[in-house]
Amino acid sequence: MDRFESETKPRSFMKTLLYTIALLIAALFVHRPLLAQNSTYKLTITIPNISQRMGTMHVGLIIKPEHFMGKSDLDTAVVVPADGPLTIVIPNLKPGQYAIQLYQDLNNNNVMDRAGMMPTEPFGFSNIAMLMGPPSFEQAAFEIKDDTEIRVRLLGN
Repeated sequence: MDRFESETKPRSFMKTLLYTIALLIAALFVHRPLLAQNSTYKLTITIPNISQRMGTMHVGLIIKPEHFMGKSDLDTAVVVPADGPLTIVIPNLKPGQYAIQLYQDLNNNNVMDRAGMMPTEPFGFSNIAMLMGPPSFEQAAFEIKDDTEIRVRLLGN
C-alpha cells in the first residue's frame, strides 16, 4: 500500500463520520417542532368573586371562534364551594387559542336564566372584567403554549 492510499482512507472515514453527525443534528432540529406539537398542557381556571354560595358553575372552553356565545367545545360543571375561590383544572390541552365562557346556575336548571337578552344569573368570560356590549371571541381569547393559569371574574353578581 503506498502512502497516498493510506492517507485517503482515514480522511474518507472522517468525512463520512462528520456528514453523519451533521445529518443527525439536522434531523433533531427538523423533528423538534413536531415533538412540541404532541405536547399537552394544563389550564387552571380560578373564579375569585363568587358572592352567592349556591348552585353549579358551568364552564365552557371554546376552541373554534364560531362556537363563542353558543355551544362550548368542552363543557364541565362544578358545584359552587361553600367559601373561597373556585378552581377548575382542565388537563391535556394542545397548544392554541382558547376562550372561556361560564355561568353560575343558581337554581340548577342547567340553563342560563335571562330576562329578555340579559342574564339573571352570574356569568363571565376570559379576559373580560366589564361588559360594553356582547364580547367577541377575539376579546376573550388567550393562548396556551405551556401550563396556563387564568382568572375569570363573574359579572352580574
